[in-house]
Amino acid sequence: GAAGFMAAIEAARGAKESKVELDVIVLEASSRVLQKVKISGGGRCNVLHDEQKSIKTISEGYPRGQKALLGAFSRFGPPQTADWFRSEGVALKTEEDGRMFPTTDSSQTIIDCLTA
Repeated sequence: GAAGFMAAIEAARGAKESKVELDVIVLEASSRVLQKVKISGGGRCNVLHDEQKSIKTISEGYPRGQKALLGAFSRFGPPQTADWFRSEGVALKTEEDGRMFPTTDSSQTIIDCLTA
């Protein structure tokens, strides 16, 4: 999925910056790359939750995975995710309910960003 692509991109960049030879391979379960991203958010791709909300508030929406999310979000949370996409040229907007989408309202924007 998208998180795996982001991790692969950053691993490849880190290796290049460190002058380390590294082959990065992304394995996709679907026969179509990022197919779930394509259909997420009704085709608009709900990228993340409001970057202004606290990690605790966001994680409370996931009772079965709350502890795992707290750990992960403390290292790379919504503000860092939003900044990452912006640094890649993706403009984001926050809707009233806190969901964040690309301003294009198209999941293809996210797919293009991750596969460029």
